Amino acid sequence: MATTNTDYGSSWNTNQTKTKTDTSTKTTKTADEQKLDTAVKGLGDNFEHFLKLLTTQMQNQDPLKPMDTNDMTKQLVDFANVEQNIGTNSRLDKLLKLQNASTNSTNLAYLGRTVTFEGDGFDYTQGMTAAPLAYELEKSAKSVRVDILDSKNRVVRSMTGETTAGTKHVVNWDFKDDGGNAVQPGQYRLNIAPVSEKKDDIIKATPFTFGTVNGIGSNKDGETVVSVGSTEVPLSKLTKVY
Repeated sequence: MATTNTDYGSSWNTNQTKTKTDTSTKTTKTADEQKLDTAVKGLGDNFEHFLKLLTTQMQNQDPLKPMDTNDMTKQLVDFANVEQNIGTNSRLDKLLKLQNASTNSTNLAYLGRTVTFEGDGFDYTQGMTAAPLAYELEKSAKSVRVDILDSKNRVVRSMTGETTAGTKHVVNWDFKDDGGNAVQPGQYRLNIAPVSEKKDDIIKATPFTFGTVNGIGSNKDGETVVSVGSTEVPLSKLTKVY
C-alpha cells in the first residue's frame, strides 16, 4: 500500500480512554518567591538597625556641631527606593502567577485529545480506524521504503513511500501485515528508509506519530509540555490536535 499526500481530517477515530489528572494543589514557594521573602525581611531588619543607630546618634550628638542631615536624607531615600523595587517585584510575581494559572486552565483542553507530533512510536488500540502517521524528507529521494515495526522491532508491514521533499507524506496503514492479516493491538514504530540518487548520500527523514494526551505540565526550562504515554512533548512541537 503506497503512502499518499493527503490529510486525515475528520476521519480519525479511536476508542476513548479515561485519563487521570492530578488535582492536588502544591503550596511550596518557588526559588524566586523565597528570595523575595528574604529580601523583604532583610530590608526590614536593616531599616530597623538604621533607625536605632540614627536615633542613638541624634541623642548623643554635639549641640555645637549637629550632624549633617544630607547623609541621613540620602540613606532614607535609598531605603525607600529599595523598598519600592521589592514591592514592584512582588506585584510582578503575582501577575505572572495569575497568567500561568490562566494558561494552565486553557491547556487542560488538551487532556484526552489525540495529537500528532514529531516521533516514531505509537500505540495501536482495538477499534482504531486510522493512524495519523506521516514523514518529511530533507531532500528528494530515488525511492522510499516505509516500515511498520512491532514492539520487538520485527517488520510487520513494508510499503512504498513518496519521494518528494518539502512536504508531509501521510502513511496509510490498514493495521495488516504483509500477508494481509490483521495485527494485534500493541506498541508499534514507524521507520522511514529513503534511498538517494547519489551513492553514499544520506537523506534525513523526519517521522510524525500520534498519541492521546494524558497529562499537562512544564519541563525544566518552564515550557509547557503534554504527556503522551511516557513521552513529554512541548506544545510548540504539536502539529495537529484532533
